[in-house]
Amino acid sequence: MNEPVQKFVIETLLFLAGLLVTVGLPWLVLRRLRSGKPSTTPQPILDDGAGGKVIPLLASFSGLRGLPWIGLASNNLNPRLVITPDGISYRVLGLQACRWADIAQVDVRTLGATVNIGFGFRGSPITFDANVGSIILAARTLALLPTDVVLTSRARSVLTEEL
Repeated sequence: MNEPVQKFVIETLLFLAGLLVTVGLPWLVLRRLRSGKPSTTPQPILDDGAGGKVIPLLASFSGLRGLPWIGLASNNLNPRLVITPDGISYRVLGLQACRWADIAQVDVRTLGATVNIGFGFRGSPITFDANVGSIILAARTLALLPTDVVLTSRARSVLTEEL
């Protein structure tokens, strides 16, 4: 094969590979997300023995306020969310605690089989999102929160659907 033909073949193959990645991969991801439905049989909420309730999570994420589906860090190996009378303790990279007064609002977002409860913190652009995997579990978790915690309209609708 002469050099111009070889160059044309290589450029064509690179173009097709780029097209496959930029069109095919997002299509597969969207197809997978649409095929999933939130679970209707959630795992039970457990008592930690110290007055807190351990919420079973599929994953936990740390993100930026205003970008709910973009995570800065994630944990699907040992995520943790414990609701206590004083606030929450959670784990994304390390175990952290936050008092109820420091939580600006709580939101619920769903997409496919993903059901995320999002905690926004006062004075911080960082959020904590917990994937509970079930609308029922999200409603039960929201019911454990004190009444003075601000819920978004989506979170209030999830809470009233379960009640």
